[in-house]
Amino acid sequence: MSESTGNRELAHFIEDWYWDDASHEFALQMGQFLFDFLDSLKESGMSNRTLKVYVDNCWCIGKLSCDYGYHDDFSPRIFLCGPSHMYEFKRKHSDSRYAVEAYERAWRKLERYVRSLEYVEEDSRYPQLPDYLKPK
Repeated sequence: MSESTGNRELAHFIEDWYWDDASHEFALQMGQFLFDFLDSLKESGMSNRTLKVYVDNCWCIGKLSCDYGYHDDFSPRIFLCGPSHMYEFKRKHSDSRYAVEAYERAWRKLERYVRSLEYVEEDSRYPQLPDYLKPK
């Protein structure tokens, strides 16, 4: 996939997540991180059908985290201690048992992904995080 195609896909993915320049930057960083997560799932051999469920739930995770997360700066750590925004998910997306369980599964898998990136080494707090997410 070309970089411009990836940028268009990311822009489309996050288009409902922001309302000003600061929230746009936050949404871009979160969206890129979620795309990295989804790429890791695809590389793991996950079926296309299951991957589609994760894409849909990652969109919900991003949207609800942007709308209700009250974060000023993006950090993958916001995905720890999930699943979050359950009330909002049930109210705005679906309260079906299957949908709620799929959303919770996506959060738990995302949390494991974040934890796998954040092991500590002597010379760096976040050795595996992409450069755009490392603390400045």
